[in-house]
Amino acid sequence: QDRLVQADQRVEELIAKAQAEHEANPDDATRLNTLVDILCRRERFEEECRAIGVLVNTFKRTGRYIAKQRADDIRMKQLRRDLRAARDKNDPAALREAQVNQLKFEMAVFKDRLEQYPTDLRVKFEFARRLFQAKRYDEAIPLLQAARVDPKSRAACMLYLGRCFQKKDMNQQAISTLKQALAERESTDDDTSKELAYYLGRSQEADGLSGEAKQTYGRLLEIDYNYRDVRDRLEALPSG
Repeated sequence: QDRLVQADQRVEELIAKAQAEHEANPDDATRLNTLVDILCRRERFEEECRAIGVLVNTFKRTGRYIAKQRADDIRMKQLRRDLRAARDKNDPAALREAQVNQLKFEMAVFKDRLEQYPTDLRVKFEFARRLFQAKRYDEAIPLLQAARVDPKSRAACMLYLGRCFQKKDMNQQAISTLKQALAERESTDDDTSKELAYYLGRSQEADGLSGEAKQTYGRLLEIDYNYRDVRDRLEALPSG
């Protein structure tokens, strides 16, 4: 307990020192980042809000967008923490409120970042992912189609793209997209590959292709017998 008290006192001293150094030279990015790092170290809401305030003031004063980005990153982290806390409480109303708050804020953040960096493929993917969560599929599809050329996020883009088509009952497009994504995978038993196969089966099922859906679900069961509701879906398909 004494060590914890001493550690807290030490952090307070570091915060005061970093604050003074930042105020003495507010245009020094290293000193700004040091202050923000220390304020966020203990993951205390009030100290994180102080860090956000420092970053926002820097952005307003200098126009350096990277300061606003970091402020938004801290706020998104807070909202993710709120979501975990609501889930741990097993309170459906609190969980729903936390999910709505998180999605609204993150959509605003990535819309703003896309305006700032219109050619950034990663930002396009992240914004499209939030649009999908908000059920705004027509807006998400063009962004995913543009972002899928990035090798780092291609598989995830193809998965969301296929799911967008499926949600719009464009099952042929969903099937084509998901099949292509699966064909490009080196592994068939990782989480992304299993998701691609699952939604391929769902799309085939929705399009009346029961035989193809059976094959897709069957291969998925060979990899992961307890994956989602695949067994129930396979058994529910018509025989023959």
